[in-house]
Amino acid sequence: MIRLYQGSGSGEINLLGQPLPPEEWRRLRDNVVRLLKARNHRLAAQLLESIPFELHDGTNFFGDEFSLLYLSAPLEQYVEIAERHEDPAGKQAFREIATAITEVGPPIRFIAVALDAKAVPPVASPILEVTSDAVERSLADAERLIHARGAVSGVDRVHTALHGYLRAVCAKLEIAVPDDAGITQLFRLVRENHPALAPAGPRGEDIDRIARALATILDALNPLRNRASLAHPNEAVLGEAEAMLVINTIRTLLHYLNAKLGGA
Repeated sequence: MIRLYQGSGSGEINLLGQPLPPEEWRRLRDNVVRLLKARNHRLAAQLLESIPFELHDGTNFFGDEFSLLYLSAPLEQYVEIAERHEDPAGKQAFREIATAITEVGPPIRFIAVALDAKAVPPVASPILEVTSDAVERSLADAERLIHARGAVSGVDRVHTALHGYLRAVCAKLEIAVPDDAGITQLFRLVRENHPALAPAGPRGEDIDRIARALATILDALNPLRNRASLAHPNEAVLGEAEAMLVINTIRTLLHYLNAKLGGA
């Protein structure tokens, strides 16, 4: 999710309902467009007129309640709006939109656009041969949260599923691991101790390079989960496309490990 405009307070957004019937929102939007044109804020007026934002209520981890403009956009439109946001004139225009709506309607804390989840197809959750109750609960929670609240809500749960899966594999292999072992350390122990992951077969060295690169990716997952997901009350969180990238990466790794290790 890209925050095109953000007021004060936490950056977390949990969407609630739409406070106005569609016709009332259209009337309010048209009035704001006329106000922006009267003030010669022509780019702001053009953006509000052309982008089909919806007015939503929202809340966050702290229980704050606020209003926001929100759009779930297909890929091409998402990219176009993101590019507009990178332009200083675009940033100013979205600020002018928020200010004008706040002047004549509800106070706007955010203007946000998310990539339509249908535009980034998710990798399916694997059916794991080595698992645990905690792993299965985490995978099920992730599916539910992604569907109900978007990909960023599922990042913590798929991270927990991977962590639990690697612990279950280590237990199956009777590998002693510290209680505080993270996913990077657990992945290294599994690679070092399971013969199925030893470099072999056609282009085995190249496959091993990919496996080593995955270890580097796992290093990046920890700060993403801790500092840019809803695992903690972070003010800045991943966008929808980036969150789905994290989820798809973890699910892809789980699919690969499940296929190679089987019942371990």
